[in-house]
Amino acid sequence: MSIRSLREETMTVVVTVPRAGNETAPMSLDDADLLAVVVGSSFGVPLVLVLLLGGMAFTQEFRYGTATSTYLVEPRRARVLVAKLLSMTLASLVITTTTLALSIPVAIALIRSRDGAATIGAQFWQMLAASFVIMAVYAVIGVALGALVRNQIVAAVAVLVWMLAVEQIVINAYPTVGRWMPGGATNALLQLSQEMNLEGKLLSIPAAGLLLFSYTAAAILLALLLTPKRDVL
Repeated sequence: MSIRSLREETMTVVVTVPRAGNETAPMSLDDADLLAVVVGSSFGVPLVLVLLLGGMAFTQEFRYGTATSTYLVEPRRARVLVAKLLSMTLASLVITTTTLALSIPVAIALIRSRDGAATIGAQFWQMLAASFVIMAVYAVIGVALGALVRNQIVAAVAVLVWMLAVEQIVINAYPTVGRWMPGGATNALLQLSQEMNLEGKLLSIPAAGLLLFSYTAAAILLALLLTPKRDVL
């Protein structure tokens, strides 16, 4: 992760922790689930990062003209795709661990400095497990997207516009639609509805997990079907 990404992640934690006496905040400093929500909120930037890295893992082959030599070494393109999927899954574990290693101590220190309750409860452990799965899913979707689009600039712009503009607007303004988006499912799995003032408007955790799995399966299937049939150039 870059220094800028770490700085933005830290700022997310700082902004999410409510100030003492702020009665308009979605959560109070005494809320037992505050730590889980704050740490879960810190994955905004890492999710964008891992999706972009997943796309770059495939599109760079076409941007720098190495796709031909790669396929000469391994002509079975599906194997190349699977190898990239696996490598990015492992990379996502490293990024997730780095994110947690930074956000957890910062969140605990900040909450306690404001006389809040930094409680590690059931929701915290659920968020922790979900974060590893979600980051791996986004990495895999990124690789699949890169295999389908192949143009690195187009893929990167599409990811940024979708995650930073479209989903942010739709999920908050039209939650009945936004909850069916990947970002809506992600927020549900990280249990961020209270912090986003969307309680009761997002999908249940099982439904959100099934939806995100469906998006992932569809992306991988399309990539596996189309990659072997397309021209290299």
